[in-house]
Amino acid sequence: MEIRKVSSKSQLTLPKEFAGKLVSIESLSEGILQIKTGEFIPHSEKIFHTEEYRKRLKKFDQWMDKHHPEESNIEEFQGNR
Repeated sequence: MEIRKVSSKSQLTLPKEFAGKLVSIESLSEGILQIKTGEFIPHSEKIFHTEEYRKRLKKFDQWMDKHHPEESNIEEFQGNR
């Protein structure tokens, strides 16, 4: 266990192994903090990390294995304006 002093500006210096990493700080109760390293996932990207999305992506990958890309005729699409 290490003891460190919180500065007058409420700052705490963490050990070097935390350098450059993102951390979450959770207050578990009065005077008890839990610090965890982790990755930040923006709210707009959280859906990509769900089981439902993984299933849809797997289904799409299976479809792609059976349907190879074909060249499109852009003039066909422009004619539909």
